Amino acid sequence: MKDNFTRIIKDKIRREILIYLYNKNKAIYSDILHDLNLSTGKLNYHLKTLQPLITKEGDYYMLNEKGRQLVEIMLSLGNDKRESEYAKYLAQFLAVASLIFLFIAGGLLSQINEFYTIYSISIILLLASAFFLYTQEVKGLENAMIFLSILFPYAFYLNGHIFVYFVLPAYLIITSSVSIHYYIYELIPTLIYYFGILPKFMNYNEKLMITLWTIILGIDVLSSFSYSYLIDLTPLLLGLSTLINRESIQNYKILFILTLTVIIVGILFKIIIKP
Repeated sequence: MKDNFTRIIKDKIRREILIYLYNKNKAIYSDILHDLNLSTGKLNYHLKTLQPLITKEGDYYMLNEKGRQLVEIMLSLGNDKRESEYAKYLAQFLAVASLIFLFIAGGLLSQINEFYTIYSISIILLLASAFFLYTQEVKGLENAMIFLSILFPYAFYLNGHIFVYFVLPAYLIITSSVSIHYYIYELIPTLIYYFGILPKFMNYNEKLMITLWTIILGIDVLSSFSYSYLIDLTPLLLGLSTLINRESIQNYKILFILTLTVIIVGILFKIIIKP
């Protein structure tokens, strides 16, 4: 019997007829024909096949008890499947939402209460994203998640603070000595993203990851060999995130070494060579 029902509902048109009758409760032949856009020959064939699940009272077709139970199972499985598909994107959407709130928070630094509220929401969303990333199947928006790696560290910097370097997550100030500084409100989300989320996606598209990393490193080269006293450590944080798994270490080893070289040579330049 189970195999017979499986054969019956395997056909798309038969499933549509069953769901149609379930939603309408009962329907006459001409309504089914018109609403489902079927030919008479095709409808007659499928109604005959569906006889174990359908009863006819006068001119009306309707589902019997087995038919209703089968449709309810079909709908339940369909809903579970859709929910499962949506769940695959939940972590990604939470990360994007977190970035949006972080960007908004960057414009509220002068309004401390509003800033803390929006900033806290951003961190909660980001932590939730990391949690779902490691507790359920996640698939989709991989390139977008890689692209976020160059936005999270600079969310404040890009929102009204473009000339204020000290809102970077971590940086060096170099005079006659070297001192490490950080801006905690940018460092926290950057670390969560780089070490809790990005490692899940960074090997999906190596070419994109290398391009974005190179852009960040290129900007760092400009600052490292300029007359400013600052070196941005964002490329180094990105490089450290590759140490999370062996595949990333292999894929980005050369770029990581290049990042370390740029920072070290930049420090020497500012201490020794720069007047």
